[in-house]
Amino acid sequence: MHLPTKVPQKKFWPLLIALWGVFLAIGAYGWHRTLEAAHVKPDWKLVVDQSIHLVKGEDFTVFGEVHDNHLALTISRWGIKAILAAAFLQSGFWIFRRQIRQFSFRKVSGHVVFAGFGMNNPDLALAASAKGQKVAIIGDDAQHPRLGELEQVGILFVAGSPVDPLKLKAAGAERSAQVVVAAASGDDETISSAETIAAMTRPESLNGDKGQILVCIESLEIRELLNQRWKLVVHPSTWQARVVSFEAAALRHIVGDAARDLALNPDIAARGLRILVIADESFARDFLKTAIAFIQISGSRPPEYVVAVRDAKMEKTFRTLHPALDLVAKVEFIEEDDFLVPASTALAGQNFDLAVVKLADETSTLELADKVLCSPQFNAQRVRAIVLHPPKTQLIDEPRLKIASIFEMGLKSPEFGDLELERQARENHAAYLAGLSPEERAKAQEYDALGEAFKESNRWAVLHRQIKKTIWDAAPESARAGLIEQLAICEHQRWMAEKVMNGWRGGKPRDNTRRIHPDIAPFMELSEAIKEKDRVQVRKALGL
Repeated sequence: MHLPTKVPQKKFWPLLIALWGVFLAIGAYGWHRTLEAAHVKPDWKLVVDQSIHLVKGEDFTVFGEVHDNHLALTISRWGIKAILAAAFLQSGFWIFRRQIRQFSFRKVSGHVVFAGFGMNNPDLALAASAKGQKVAIIGDDAQHPRLGELEQVGILFVAGSPVDPLKLKAAGAERSAQVVVAAASGDDETISSAETIAAMTRPESLNGDKGQILVCIESLEIRELLNQRWKLVVHPSTWQARVVSFEAAALRHIVGDAARDLALNPDIAARGLRILVIADESFARDFLKTAIAFIQISGSRPPEYVVAVRDAKMEKTFRTLHPALDLVAKVEFIEEDDFLVPASTALAGQNFDLAVVKLADETSTLELADKVLCSPQFNAQRVRAIVLHPPKTQLIDEPRLKIASIFEMGLKSPEFGDLELERQARENHAAYLAGLSPEERAKAQEYDALGEAFKESNRWAVLHRQIKKTIWDAAPESARAGLIEQLAICEHQRWMAEKVMNGWRGGKPRDNTRRIHPDIAPFMELSEAIKEKDRVQVRKALGL
């Protein structure tokens, strides 16, 4: 069943008015010819007056006798009636459009429900609709500025709170929705909405698939806590819940693209990698967590990050959350009051392989990116300007500058529609299982049974294969002899950084509760068996 693709369009009423005028003109012509046939001298005032009576369907009488009407009168009369009927039906549809759509949704299945107007829900709903998916959105703001745009493409709007079970049922959330995106105005309301959805009894589909709840949480600390301890995630029933962040999902691809560019520079492995970050605290923290866990391309030489922040307390918080940070990255925080004059004194004479800038709005971000590119105090070989939505400002191509949209990159993530990465992550885990001994295999879990942290680890491993392949392809044939070992060190650093960014530290024995792992140590201190595991990962990545 397909929903109407359009609700009253702006072109409908002008077209109706134009047709009305056309049929009135045809009627006037018909009355003129009828008067001539009755041997009555045509009077244009009389013609106009009688044409108006066409709306009432009345016949014209001359000297008490009804004469045969001209064919144009019949066409005009029925045309006007059809226009009146269309106007009546269209008005009724406009008045009751939401009730009609809600009734239509009773037979819809496999659709997407957005619970709340938070995050990027309006844009995500439009993107899903453009792909042919049926979409419903629940919101308590009936005057939302994007509402008309959403309804115009056939998206069902259910007015009410996203934590109201009746509104969720009206959108078909508990009945047959494939995905429900819980993203309300704040994290508390989002969590409440997700709990309400999970409490609904949802019949599983014929193929046994469960409904999916994407719980969009902004706070990094709460995301991590919920992923580890939330019953909704750990013990799903007829729902499969995932705690996600649209920005974090987008960062995965932004960082991956930056890493591929950096991997083309063979000098980085010898001298180390240096990255400058100038951004608000929230983005800087999330970017650091993602980049440190992924951009490990300089072997045993940890990458260096210089982070300009307005709040000097951020350094203490970041180091407390990641106690083994120095093993995987050197991070220096500098306090900067005015981002549009970026740390000219503190950065004087320094060189960076990459600078990442992100402020609250597009114009400020682009202004800052230009200042970084042209700075006389320091040098940045590449600059990434991060904006929320596709840039409205079209700039002349500059090879050193790339503008990345969080919204565009987020749509490439499996959480929000692109399943290719998820397929590869599943295959990566299957290959891991195939390499286990029978005893180890009996204790291991299939991909679907893994916790979200382990699934994410598989995704990062898949993405880092592309980086290793880039480094291998860029190296001259003469340098490849020792490259396997160097890439094995990079792989260990990547794995270790991923653990460290999730709060793990080195030590014995292994303790999953306290996040202690004996392999969180420099590559040269590992046993030969552990080193060989990293070499195997490299050979697989290179197809060797």
